[in-house]
Amino acid sequence: GDDDVGPGYYSDGLLAIQLDGKVMESIVQSINPDITTYLEEMGLQSTFYSVEWFMCVYTRTLPWETVLRVWDMFLCEGVKVLIKVGVTVLLLAFNDKEVRDSCESFDKAIKYLKYKLPTELLEEDFFVGKMLSLDISEKKLKEAHMEQLAKLKELFG
Repeated sequence: GDDDVGPGYYSDGLLAIQLDGKVMESIVQSINPDITTYLEEMGLQSTFYSVEWFMCVYTRTLPWETVLRVWDMFLCEGVKVLIKVGVTVLLLAFNDKEVRDSCESFDKAIKYLKYKLPTELLEEDFFVGKMLSLDISEKKLKEAHMEQLAKLKELFG
C-alpha cells in the first residue's frame, strides 16, 4: 500500500524522501509560518536534514527511548509517522523566537538542529505527547502530499 517502507526512499535522486520533506515543510507552514519564514531565510531546505532523518529513521536525532517509541508507531502506521516526527522536531527546535534569533546563519541553524537540540525537548514522553497533540489529520497529509507531488511533477516533468 501507500505506507510500505521504502517506495522510492532508496531510489536514484531519493525523490520519495524529497517529496516527504516537502510535505513536512508544508505542514510546518500551516502550523507555524514563522518557522517556515525563518528556515527559508536561513536557506535551510528540508533536504539538508530530512534525508538523514528519514533514511536513518531518526536514530541520529532522537534519544534511544524516543526512537523506540517512534519505531513502534512507524511500524504500525507507516511513513506518515516519519513526517509527523519531523514536523514535531522542527516545531520544538525553532518555536522560540530567541532560538531563531541566536541561530542567525545557515551553519548555526543546521548545527542546532542536528547536534544541539535541548535533550528535554526530545525526551520520550514529552516529545511523543507533543507529536500526538498536533492536529495533522490523514486528510491534511494526503492533501499536502498531492500538492507537493504536483509541484515536483511540474519541476521535473
